[in-house]
Amino acid sequence: MDWTQVVLAAPVWWLNGLLFVLYWITGHIFEVISILVAAVILFGIDPFLQERASDRPRRYGRGEVHTAPPIAQYMTLGTLAVWMIVSLTSEFPVPLIGMMLWMIGLAGILVVSEERFNQQWWAKIGILAYAGLVTLLRFGLVALRSASPADWAAVVGTSEDAQMVLANTRGNVAMIGIMFTFILYPLGYGGLLLNRFFRNPKPLYNILQESGDVLRRLRTRS
Repeated sequence: MDWTQVVLAAPVWWLNGLLFVLYWITGHIFEVISILVAAVILFGIDPFLQERASDRPRRYGRGEVHTAPPIAQYMTLGTLAVWMIVSLTSEFPVPLIGMMLWMIGLAGILVVSEERFNQQWWAKIGILAYAGLVTLLRFGLVALRSASPADWAAVVGTSEDAQMVLANTRGNVAMIGIMFTFILYPLGYGGLLLNRFFRNPKPLYNILQESGDVLRRLRTRS
């Protein structure tokens, strides 16, 4: 292949690469939105909270000094990494629910500014707990499917009895696990983060002002 062919083929390669990226984004739109929401928390909220928690004044009014590492940002990155692994290896609707948890977490942090330290902590812990719950359900069902009726025959009776018990157990665990993972936990997570807002309502302009402050920090990184 000479240079003329390379130059003529370069636009085609570039277009194919762009289409590949677009197809990937379309197929993983829930993960992309989760990353964007996590980025807002990472760059727009965590530094502000970290400074308020760890900055100490210097002597003689010579400014302030950071006295702790950016633990809040490390935790956001760790939570995002764990969730990406779980989300990319899970089927629908787990990625959708995870995206909603990230968005609810961000909303809870923004609308309850007086409890922002607690809100951002519970938002991340809640997502980590959900990732663990999804993983536990997945491997639990795999373990039940791999259980042999012959191994349980001595416990519950005959091999036919063991097969029936295992089938019923699989069905019950799957039903309870799916209901808790897809419905009960997301509702409880949202209720935990938003109950303080509903108990102490704020004027709408306060919410808009808080969101504007975050956007300004994202633009200026200050």
